[in-house]
Amino acid sequence: MSERQNAFTIKTNQLSDEVYDVLAKYAKSRKLGDYISSLIVRELHRTSTDQVEQGYRTEELLEHINSELRKLKKLAQANGFASASDDIEEKPSDNHTPKEGKIADLEQVSGSLDDDDLEEFSDF
Repeated sequence: MSERQNAFTIKTNQLSDEVYDVLAKYAKSRKLGDYISSLIVRELHRTSTDQVEQGYRTEELLEHINSELRKLKKLAQANGFASASDDIEEKPSDNHTPKEGKIADLEQVSGSLDDDDLEEFSDF
């Protein structure tokens, strides 16, 4: 670590009046150094705890969402909108049987194109 300086210089002509007034108040009371130090310590502490708080908030939100889903399920069952065997966290079915559908018959095409239709797409 390098040797500490005895003082730092702050160019006050680049500060807003609000910031200058706060700094001047602390400087007059001879507590400017303590004030600046407390701000820096708070900032350092905030950045280290932000990541922990975000993880906690995510877990908290997931818990809240699951709780609300359980309430909605109970409400739906009470009003007859869902059967008692329905589960909120229903897993996708492993049964992937193909379903039959209607096959298009392209032998009997109906419709026509007019000259007006062709003029709109003359760049083809």
